[in-house]
Amino acid sequence: MDTSASINFAVPNASASGFVNFNLIPILTGSNYKQWRAQIEFYLQFNQEMDYCLRVEKPAELTENSTVAEINAHAKWHKTNRMAKSVIKFSMGDIVRGSIEEPETAIDYLKNIAEKYKESDIAEGARLSKMFNELKFSGEGNVRDHLLSMIEINQKLRDLDIGVKDEQVVHMGLQSLPIAYSNLRSMYNAQDKKWDLNKLISVCCEEQERIKKETPMILLLEKPKEKKEHKYKPKKTTNFKAIRKTTDKEGSNTFKYKCYFCKKVGHMKKECSGFKAWMAKKGYDKREKTPEEV
Repeated sequence: MDTSASINFAVPNASASGFVNFNLIPILTGSNYKQWRAQIEFYLQFNQEMDYCLRVEKPAELTENSTVAEINAHAKWHKTNRMAKSVIKFSMGDIVRGSIEEPETAIDYLKNIAEKYKESDIAEGARLSKMFNELKFSGEGNVRDHLLSMIEINQKLRDLDIGVKDEQVVHMGLQSLPIAYSNLRSMYNAQDKKWDLNKLISVCCEEQERIKKETPMILLLEKPKEKKEHKYKPKKTTNFKAIRKTTDKEGSNTFKYKCYFCKKVGHMKKECSGFKAWMAKKGYDKREKTPEEV
């Protein structure tokens, strides 16, 4: 269970008396560090001067010769430091809180948290930079949404201190458009006055409407679908016996057998008289003898 969810700093709203509600601070989970840091600093500034320990260095230890002002300043610093550390500690999730060492002072606590998320900021910056440079408009959809996406990505890069100026965003935005917007790019490069982001969006939207009107309408007629044979349907087999019989009947006058024994054309081997004589000579003649032969 997240202990931060059960803590409620019941303070008035900022619009009523200069205080802000602790519940408005987002729980630090790892991906919302920038937002969390801004809300923490805002809360500490407007609640009981808890940012005093962040603005003033830690006072020296008290001695017998310490003045009343030094004693009061010492007490105030330590009190605001304890309160600020509590706010920082309980505005983090359990996993994040357990991974960060808790130092003696609140300002060091914030430094440790910043160092923890420094590496993740570098990776996030590289990812956003690649997305910003590779973002292209295909011509489909709304060009306004495309340009707003580029502006949003650059704003995130600016939060990481690696964003570009608006003039560069205008240039990159025009370069990300398809070839149909080439006239718009040429017009921009030919003039001396540069556009701001609002001008870029307005001009590109007008150009998109002009392109839509000038593009001829093409009616695509749907071709009739061809009937495909079922892939599991058995193929028709050829009856070679029937073909052979038909061929024998039709071409009996032209086709002649060849004997494989005597090599003569006109009869088969089993009908060859020479083959029969050879079989009788070898004693392979198994036919029944006639009464004359007996």
